[in-house]
Amino acid sequence: CPSLGNCCSDYKAVCLTCTNRCTESAQVGSPCQCDSECVIANNCCKDYQEICEKSNVVGNITDEELLLLSEELYALDTNNVASLISLDKQATTSSHDTDDRAPNPLFKSVAPEAFTSSTSRLFETLRDNYNREMGEAEDNTEKEQAEVSVFLDSIMATSIMARLAGFMMEKRLINGTLRGTIEQIWFTVYSRTGGVLDSSGFEHVFLGELKENIVGGFHNWINFYREEQAGNIDYKGYIDYVDLGEAGHVFTNRFSWFDAKKPIGGGYIGASPEFELAMFTLCFITRPNSLCRVQTNGHSYAIQTWDFDGKMLLGTAYPLVA
Repeated sequence: CPSLGNCCSDYKAVCLTCTNRCTESAQVGSPCQCDSECVIANNCCKDYQEICEKSNVVGNITDEELLLLSEELYALDTNNVASLISLDKQATTSSHDTDDRAPNPLFKSVAPEAFTSSTSRLFETLRDNYNREMGEAEDNTEKEQAEVSVFLDSIMATSIMARLAGFMMEKRLINGTLRGTIEQIWFTVYSRTGGVLDSSGFEHVFLGELKENIVGGFHNWINFYREEQAGNIDYKGYIDYVDLGEAGHVFTNRFSWFDAKKPIGGGYIGASPEFELAMFTLCFITRPNSLCRVQTNGHSYAIQTWDFDGKMLLGTAYPLVA
């Protein structure tokens, strides 16, 4: 309408601001965006930083404390397997592109030893527990609940989770145990579509979901690799990345899954499941609904988390090149 001179009187007040839009997904056709991925797409509204990037500090935890703790957690990640992974990044792309800039898969090779840790093996037992279609109920059987419990037992036995638990208790950030907190915020089943119980934070972030030809979540490299090997993913190219050295990558890309589109996706590459859960949980609790500045192997980046429906439930979480 600006080029035609026929905008409504409230056009600027409604369409060119991030007021009341920070928790919304990208809006098709909008002149500017307010979702956290607009930083990568370079299409944020002018007041995005002022309105949406205000740090939501909990428990007086300083940015310096988060940087130091995130480095500690990386140092404890004995199950990081970045050295066993070879990528074929190919060409750059953007969230606006529709063509395939990468004829080859993203993962050139991953050594079999990358999947031998107990946490990785138990993580993979959860991959077939979920219905990828939003709007279709999760059955959440006793067998599936038992698999979640065994997985949680495994990750809670790691040094990463022991350190995070100590920090949470010392700073009085949680009531009860860290295990109970993780189980609640990540594995509580809720309705993302307003009907049946069809989603959870874990399913959305680690495994991904489908709705109306759009991919939601899907930020775990193990699941990406397995789905790419199965022929279900078509990698389209990379948007940006942070090279974490021997720690791997924070990687942002474009891909399709079962032909559904993911204009901006990605996550860690090489990190263990317990490291990802620890980092996302740390940021969800200390910097909810905002950017959380962290550091891995001397390289800084951010993690964005959102709650679900204002509750102590994880809506989504992912690392950002920002």
